Amino acid sequence: MRRLFRNLSSGASRRSLNLLPETRLLLTFSGSVLSLVFGDPYPLGILFAASAVYLLCEVRLKAVLTVYLIAAVMASVAVLCLMGIISLVPSMRSQSPALAVLPFLRLGISVNTILPLAFHARLSDLASTLNRIRLPGIVRLPLLITIRFVPTFVGDIVQIREAVRLRFRGRGGPLFWAARPFLWWRVFFMPLVVRLIRSADELALAAELKGLSARTDFGSAPLVWAKADKAALALSLYFFSQSLLSWSLYA
Repeated sequence: MRRLFRNLSSGASRRSLNLLPETRLLLTFSGSVLSLVFGDPYPLGILFAASAVYLLCEVRLKAVLTVYLIAAVMASVAVLCLMGIISLVPSMRSQSPALAVLPFLRLGISVNTILPLAFHARLSDLASTLNRIRLPGIVRLPLLITIRFVPTFVGDIVQIREAVRLRFRGRGGPLFWAARPFLWWRVFFMPLVVRLIRSADELALAAELKGLSARTDFGSAPLVWAKADKAALALSLYFFSQSLLSWSLYA
């Protein structure tokens, strides 16, 4: 877990497609909306595969595969639980166990698209982008704080994990924590919750000290689309069309 979040936080800054914040924001918004519209695993699977390729171009492969492995284990447990419920409740026998995978696919699409935006889009460029598309100030400021919160969240996890490793040095293996789940909850998750609340307050206070508010005019820079942005948008349109076609066939 420590290596996972360290790779995610450090590896994200080393790889980048050099896309405009407008492109990253458009990909994030489109993927999130379409993941809510589609209700079948086939179109969601196409969107997830496309967003996974996008994430792999921005974050190191090892960290991404570790995240996907954890999500696959959780999805497998959800499928097994749903199969058990279906076998016990006769009225649910018409339901497919694949329904348990849909929430994980939707969450995966959102995570795949928002991580590159959070790690690679600078705050000033993102503020200029949100101002250019004329979002209300009451929406722009919370959105900026939320996106900035993602790398802060990863950094908090790394710091707390390092503190736990130093505290239980030499006896903090997987078997040690598997036998003491409540200890893991007390030394890791509870400090993480407290740290997240404090980080949210610090981000809001930092925005206020910088003079940002819902009425602040962030300014906007001229928009120039590069070849990488055009290629990314063209590929995203292709995968979106394939998802729509798959949805129409299996609906």
